[in-house]
This record gives sequence, structure tokens and C-alpha cells, in this order.
Amino acid sequence: MSHAFETPELFDDLGISGEQVALRKPVSRKKVTGRSSAKQLRMFTEASGNVRDGVELDLEPLDATFRDSSEAPLHSWFPYLEGYSPRFVERVRHEYLRDAQRIIEPFAGSGTTPIVLGQSGIECAFSEANPAMVFIAQTKLAVLRLEEPARKALARSLTALAVKLPQRVAASVTDEGLRASYATTFGASVFFDEPALDAVLRLRTVNDELIAKDRLLGDCFAVAVLSSLIPSSRLKRAGDLRYRTPKELAAGLPHPVEQTSSRLIAQAEDLEQSEPLKAEARFACATAGALHEHLGDGWDGVITSPPYLNGTNYIRNARLELWYLRHLGENADLRRLRDRVITSGINDVHAQTRWEPVTLGVERVVRAIEANAYDSRIAKMVGGYFHDMAAVFSSLGECLRPGGRLCIDIGDSIYNRVHVPTDDLLVEVAESMGYKTVERVHLRKRISKGGEAVRQQLLVFERPKKLRTGKPESATKATQEVAPKTKLRPEWRTDWEVFKKTLPHQLMPYSKREWGGPAHSMCSYQGKMKPALAHHLVKCFSAPGDVVLDPFSGAGTIPLEACRMGRRGYGIDISRLGHVLTLAKVAKTSPVKMEELLRELEASIKKYRLKTSEVEQAAEVRFNSAIPDYFHPETLQEVIAARSFFLSRWDSGPEWAVLFSCTLHLLHGNRPYALSRRSHPVTPFKPTGNFEHRELMPRLRDKLARLHEELTNDAREWGGSAQGDCTVTWPASIPTADVIITSPPFFDSTRFYMTNWMRFWFVGWERGDFDTRASEFLETRQKQNLDVYHSFYAAARERLRAGGLLVLHLGNSAKCDMGAELSKRVAPWFSVADVFTEGVEHCESHGIRDKGTVHGHTYLVLVAN
Repeated sequence: MSHAFETPELFDDLGISGEQVALRKPVSRKKVTGRSSAKQLRMFTEASGNVRDGVELDLEPLDATFRDSSEAPLHSWFPYLEGYSPRFVERVRHEYLRDAQRIIEPFAGSGTTPIVLGQSGIECAFSEANPAMVFIAQTKLAVLRLEEPARKALARSLTALAVKLPQRVAASVTDEGLRASYATTFGASVFFDEPALDAVLRLRTVNDELIAKDRLLGDCFAVAVLSSLIPSSRLKRAGDLRYRTPKELAAGLPHPVEQTSSRLIAQAEDLEQSEPLKAEARFACATAGALHEHLGDGWDGVITSPPYLNGTNYIRNARLELWYLRHLGENADLRRLRDRVITSGINDVHAQTRWEPVTLGVERVVRAIEANAYDSRIAKMVGGYFHDMAAVFSSLGECLRPGGRLCIDIGDSIYNRVHVPTDDLLVEVAESMGYKTVERVHLRKRISKGGEAVRQQLLVFERPKKLRTGKPESATKATQEVAPKTKLRPEWRTDWEVFKKTLPHQLMPYSKREWGGPAHSMCSYQGKMKPALAHHLVKCFSAPGDVVLDPFSGAGTIPLEACRMGRRGYGIDISRLGHVLTLAKVAKTSPVKMEELLRELEASIKKYRLKTSEVEQAAEVRFNSAIPDYFHPETLQEVIAARSFFLSRWDSGPEWAVLFSCTLHLLHGNRPYALSRRSHPVTPFKPTGNFEHRELMPRLRDKLARLHEELTNDAREWGGSAQGDCTVTWPASIPTADVIITSPPFFDSTRFYMTNWMRFWFVGWERGDFDTRASEFLETRQKQNLDVYHSFYAAARERLRAGGLLVLHLGNSAKCDMGAELSKRVAPWFSVADVFTEGVEHCESHGIRDKGTVHGHTYLVLVAN
């Protein structure tokens, strides 16, 4: 399949940035005159003093590239071409930070610096905007934390898995949710041959099974798959990611399963010879300009390589890895992730880009490019880059101790014959903020895509006792945008005291069973918070216009109530069911699109031909009774047809979520609306009564009619939802929150996936999932060790603005006082503002006798440090 290079839109689809297009176009021979000439722009280098050669520091040119890492144990697990070698980190630390005990890496990539420092006994904190790279770095660090016997056991498991992988993949089913997100994210782009895509979707299923049994083994497997995606695809890493040429395709592509097996064996061999961590290396946050919010001061130094101003699209280059890890559900997710990175490519520029020049030198370059470039975004990209880097320098300055050193590997660029001396300009920006330039080291010569000579340097700065207060104005603004000042409602403490004294959710009219309206009852859900309680917590801790986030959203009660109260409500839930129910309640729908989708559903049900194997597969899902026992045969056909329809359009929009959620509610119950024989509406106990054909479509339309007023309510706000594990980096589609209000699973809680088992089946689980996926859920993991909340707190702090509140609604039982236990684990991310416990005598049972052993509800109020 050939791809002609004809339009800018095609370049964007191929991952080739606009500035590369500019360099391929005929170069204008127009002379750049005045003080903006390229010759005069080079004056910064001459003014900066002598530049040493890296050889004097025992630094070879290849040390500043990834080439040596491609063979190094552990570092070779993923080909991060933009990185440098482990030896580079060692030599820089030895030369400039010999006595350092704590070092920051603000642009960690796949984790070279944190790994090298941790193995050397140096504490490291790092940030990285690309969640795929964060996952890879954290997985490598996790295996290095293992004791030697555990590492060897993991190596044996990886080898055994590699041997059996072909048979295991062949016996697995494809992940249809991942297939659907491929279509919604990449559209008509063809990145894999069909057999290869099928194999990757099966590998994802195997991956989920492994994670359910052994999280670290599953994560190592994921890294092996990630490193195999590009080699087995139609794409090639060559600078930026591009399509292979017909000649390259004719040479053949390795199979994803064979490639993954090979990577697993390499991992196992590396584990036998890798040095363990001697000091902690931890992920701090996604945004380098916000590190000061997470780390405090007193750090000894920084070793890093920021994005080069060369147009590399770091997010788009990782789009297949991000897709496989389920960080991409639609094409807009690429944009959201790209907005988190330093402006370094033409496609990073948008209407909100702050690109005002921060120094005179930057202004000269920007004006020269404005006069010479065919695309105005190039000048904005250059201005935006130094604007963003000024914010990073400011943030790091708050983290470093006086005398702390900042070591930066960086290269310069050329655009349409205009030289952009990135290294010189970073020196100017740093010195304007008070840093002292210690030294500049020439690392190697490079050749630009236009054929001109460019360079790569190591810049070393030192923080003075007091950073200069006269920062460039625009740099100050950039820092403020990254770390907005707190705007907590000052009256929240007063309102909270009133809440504790009056418990208003227990009083009329809030104590009415149906308080809150039909949207809260869109679908029955075991373990749902009462809407009245959500209402008063949102009222107490937030203000209209705030972003209110619930990372254990379940049925979406808190996000919905926030939207009804003029806030923007967002939810995250690890389960498909929780995500569907939350999205249905908070995302704005179109009546026209809703009606179109209804007609598609109805037509799909009418023409659906039920297979015997589908009935048999459904019959395997039997807990209180087998699924076919609940439905008349004709109703069962409609149920399975509807399930197939919704799963084939996974996560395709708010209208899909609403119809899906309403159908989920209709599955079982004890009233005429239910499709099943008589059963419980919350948990599907064994059915009773006669089999009766109950049609889905009329019941679904009746259900929608009851929700019409809420779905078309223009007076409320709207929000969003994402499926994900909130103990790791949160999905990019979730914005920074003003307040997080949530109710994690109680220590003695019932298993949500079992009490809601039929609805879990309807959203995609098969019989085996109920056996293998329990370990994914926090309700299982926390019973092994409550330290899992360390990673939850870290992830929450990363997505909560400075000074924001995290409010936890927790269970208190004889087995575990969650409030007391989780209070011990909040540092360094949060401080405890209050702990309060109320009795649970007012809680209704919904007719379910066994409600667990909880005898109190504890509210833990935390303030972000």
C-alpha cells in the first residue's frame, strides 16, 4: 500500500509534522536582513564563553544517543529513540553531581535516568507527560525492586510464557473493545495487516488474564507487546513515525506473537543480570512545570533531556502504544495528551498556546522566522517552546537547594534557513531567571533534515541562594497556568461543621427513597451512594463551575449530582459497567443522534440470527442461575442481539451510553419493565414465575421517555467519564479537578462484579472473566495490603490542583477502620484536614439481607500538599 506525500492533512495522519514538510519544500532564497540574520543570531554562542568537548569528560558522541541503550539490560526493553545512554547519566552525575543524594528527571521518557540513579543509590523523582512511557518506566522500576529470588522466579515465568504464547494466543478471543477504540481513534488508517491486528487483539486478552493473576508478570508482558507493535506494523520509526515504503513492506514483517515471545525471553535474560534498586525512584507527576507542587525543596540536582525543538511529535509517535494501553478511546485523546507536553512541534500549537517571547534573544529568532517561514505556526511553536521551558526552570528552581545543579542535554534547530540556537537561548532564559551557567559541553555534531549542520550540547546551570524575582513576565504567567493558585471556598470548613452536626441527607426531603430524580435511577447498581449524600458533599466542598471528580464513580451518582448543581462532573471506574453508567449520566446527548441509534438498534435486533454457540456461552454464566433461565427464548435472542450491538460500538458516544445503560436496567427485576422472569432488580437472584416473551424496544422507549427531561435539561452542566485503574496514571481525557469526592470499595464490601454479575456479562464479560479478573479490583487488592492507596494518592494528587480537596467516604468495621488506616498513608501528597464517622442505622437494605459488617461511615477530608 503506497502513500503519496501530497497534502498537509496526510502528513498529520502519517505522524510527519508540519515543520518537516517545510524543510522538504523548496527553501526560500530570500535574504534575512537586519539584526535577525542567522549570522547575528549565532552571537549567543560566542558570548557564552568556552565550550568544552565531551571527550574531555569521557563522553563519547554515542553516549548522548539511545544506541547503547538498545543493547543494555532493561533499558533495551523498549526502543525509545529520543533517549540517551545509561553511561551518559553516570558520567554527567560523576562530573557535576558527585555528592548528590536526590536528583530530579523532569522528562523521563522510558526511564533511563531514574533506573541508573536508583541502581546507584541516588533517590530520583521523575515526571513524564506520555502515560505509555510512564507505564514502561514504572514496570522496569518495579522489577528492580524485587528481591533476587523473586526476580529469578519472574524470569522463569517469562520464559515459560514465551514458550507457550503461540498456543495461548490461538486459544484466546480478540478484545473487541480494543478493536472498537482502534476504529474510533484512527479512523480509516491501516497500521496493521488484518492477521497482525487480530493477533494484537488476542495478545491484549492474554495480557488482561495475566494481570488478573499476577500484576507484575502482566505488566512485563505488556511492555513486551508494546516493543513489538511497531516492528510488526506497517509503520517504521525513522525520526518521526512513518509508513514503510513498498520496498520495506516487501521484505516482510515479523508476526506480533513471535516478536513478543522474543522480547519476553530477552526480558528474562536481563532479569538474571540486572542490578537491583538501591534507592527509591518514583513518578511524581505528568507535567514538568508542576514538579514543585509535588516534590518540595532541597533537591540536589537535575539530569534531563527536554524535547528538542525539532518537531518530533512524542505523543503521536506513541499512538499505537497508547492505544494498546487503552489511553486512547477517540482521536481527540491524542490532542488532549499532546496539550500536556512542552510545545516543540507545529501540531502542538493551538489557540491557547502562550508564545510571547520571554527574552530578547527569543524575540529576535521568532521575528526572523515570522519573516521567513511559510507557516505562522512555526514562529508560535518557537515562542511557545521557550515560554514552556521558562515555566519548567521556574518550577525546578523551587525544588532545588541553593547550589543545586541543572544538567540539560539539548540540540539546536534550523527552520527555512533560520537558525534556532536552542542551547544559547535556554542559557539566556535561565540566566534571566538568576541561574548561573557553570559550563557548556559539546557532545556531537548532527545533520538536520535539510542537510545543515547542527549541534548537541550539555548545559550545566547552578541555582543561586535566591532565584531572581524579576522573571520574564510571560514566564511567570506560564508558571501560574501550570500551577494555578488555590481557590478553595473559604466557607467549606463552616459548611462541613454544619453537615457533621445536622447530617442533612438523613432529613426530609432528602431521606425520601426516590429523592434525586429518574436519572439517578437510570440503572440499578449494588453499592451505589445515595444521591442525597452526594448532593450535600458536593454542596459542601465545591462551588458552581468547579470540576468535581469521582475516580470510583460506579453508577455515576457523584458526577451526575455535581452536574445537576452547576459543576462539571467527571468519573473514572475500572469496570466497563461503571464507565457506561457514568458516561450516560454526565455526557450531553443529541436527540437526533439518539433516535438514529435507536432505529439502528431495532433494525439490528430484527435481523439478528442467534447462534447455538452464543446460547451455550451465555449458559456458562451461571451464579444464582444460568442466564438463559431468566428469559423467554425470544427475549433471550433480543438480549444477546442487543449485547452484540452495543459491544460492537464500544464507547462510541453519549447516546450509545444512554441506550446501553437503560437496557442494562431492563435486564432483570420484579416489575413489568424487566425483560427477565421475576427476580431482584439490584442483584439477579434465582428467577421465578412463567416464561413470557417481553420485547426490548417498547420497554426501552418507555424508559427513555421517563428520562427525557433530564437528558434535555439545558440548566445543568455536563462532564465526562473514562474507564481506567485509578491507582495508576489517570486517563488523559480527565481534566484537573478542583475537588475529588469519592467512595472507594469498603474493606468488607461485597464484590461488585458478583453482585452486579448479569450486567457485567452484558457489558462484555464472559464466564472466565469472573474467575481471572478479581485481582484487578481494589476491593481485592486492598485486602492484601492497604499500601495500594499510596499509588492512588499519587495519581489523585497529580490530577488535583494545588490546595484542592480529596474527600473519601469510607467503611468502618471491626476488621478495618479505613479512616484511621488511610490517614496514615496520605504523606507526602496530602494532609489530613478532618476525620468524621457517622452511624449507618439510616442506610436502607434494598431487600438484601447480607450487607456486610460495616457499622459506620467515615469521611476523610484531605488537602493537597
